[in-house]
Amino acid sequence: MVAFWTITLLVAYGCLGGFIIMLDRWLSVEFNITLIEQFPLFGILKVSTMIALAVLGVCAFITYRLLNRPKAADLLIDTEAEMRKVTWPSLPETWAGTLAVMLTVAVLFVFLTVVDYVFTESVSRLMGVR
Repeated sequence: MVAFWTITLLVAYGCLGGFIIMLDRWLSVEFNITLIEQFPLFGILKVSTMIALAVLGVCAFITYRLLNRPKAADLLIDTEAEMRKVTWPSLPETWAGTLAVMLTVAVLFVFLTVVDYVFTESVSRLMGVR
């Protein structure tokens, strides 16, 4: 069920966010009429909102049907079982790894900045651009 709700929430984010705005631009003023002025959660209920909710419903239904097929359900169950076997790092190990990555990025940043400056100055002097 976690996979279903994750996918459904991602689709809802897309449908109820940018998709409604895109539909508002596409639909003409005569077609995109206001159905309800004061509607909970949405503010104004328009035809564009109804289309986005219909798309969300269809996507949720298709996701539910696909994830409840025996093959997909078995894959999700096996994945969950394998994730329980994983040994996750402790907090000190995580911080040590994070600090190692940050230090490596900082050293590479300084190195590449110096190399870039040296090459820029060399090419500028060779070309006489100064």
